[in-house]
Amino acid sequence: MSALVNSSSLSCTAAPLSLVEVDILVVPWFEGEGLGAFGPLNQATGGEIARALSSKEFASRPFDLFVTPIVDSAWKAKRVALVGAGPAGDFSSALVRRLATVAALASRQRRATRIGIVLRPGVADSSGDVDVAGFAQAVAEGFVLAAFNAASYQTGEPIPPPVAACTIVLQGLPDTSPESQVRVEGAVARGQLLGECSNLARELANEPGNTLTPREFARRAGDIAGGGGVKVEILDEKQIEALGMGLLLGVARGSSEPPRLMVFRHDPPGVAVGPVLGLVGKGVTFDTGGISIKPADGMEKMKDDMAGGAAVACAMRAIGLLGAPIRVVGIVPATENMPG
Repeated sequence: MSALVNSSSLSCTAAPLSLVEVDILVVPWFEGEGLGAFGPLNQATGGEIARALSSKEFASRPFDLFVTPIVDSAWKAKRVALVGAGPAGDFSSALVRRLATVAALASRQRRATRIGIVLRPGVADSSGDVDVAGFAQAVAEGFVLAAFNAASYQTGEPIPPPVAACTIVLQGLPDTSPESQVRVEGAVARGQLLGECSNLARELANEPGNTLTPREFARRAGDIAGGGGVKVEILDEKQIEALGMGLLLGVARGSSEPPRLMVFRHDPPGVAVGPVLGLVGKGVTFDTGGISIKPADGMEKMKDDMAGGAAVACAMRAIGLLGAPIRVVGIVPATENMPG
């Protein structure tokens, strides 16, 4: 199990820690944990890990960070970063996702181009199973989420580029069978896809209202969802009126920008007749409050009043690309709420 997944940004390896060639090797560390199996890593840092633990410089509280160079030339990694994971009994995939994001953001600030994150699945559940695939997916999601650039309109000094690649290091796992390898491979690819779709939604929500009008929102969201293989239908103001959608038209009449209604359909062939999942997302591209104008404080945040609609469009993309075995309909009404 030396190389399970390879893509432009994510890969998996079961190679020994000393052979993982990265700028920063990230190790989630539990509260009260001793060196244990990481004794060789401590030696490779010249004892810095043991010193930081004994001095309480690194206390392993959630999201604590300790970074130190690896001085042993036999090791391929340049630095190691311990990330506090809290009590081992509280370790979960949700926490792993956040730890991976924290590690990737910290590495980004240090201008690292490639990192390795040691997969630590935590304790087994009541049946004795360890959700290795679920934790691998969470690492992939967290790493990809850290690549989002919220400063696309920022002037001045640019922020550091995102970390280019991440290697998920599989160490000491209970199951190294080929079946497990396939599950981990699929989970990492799924996590990468979900992270990318989340970032697409965040990118849409970050757009100012003067660039992301209802028509432009519908165009971009249609391209995003349609790229996932789902059916896309965009209704204009005349079609909306023909359907008797007076509330949407009433809000839109306060603006010079016409409304749009996006309808996304995922209808995979061969799916048995059953419930249809419905997703509805708010698509107000800017909300001044209409006639009752909102106070100036926080008005700039009203550009993301369409975040729910962005989430639906990007969720539909993910659903389509993952081939979810269920019928799904996504609805996003898009309009401005402003006095024209």
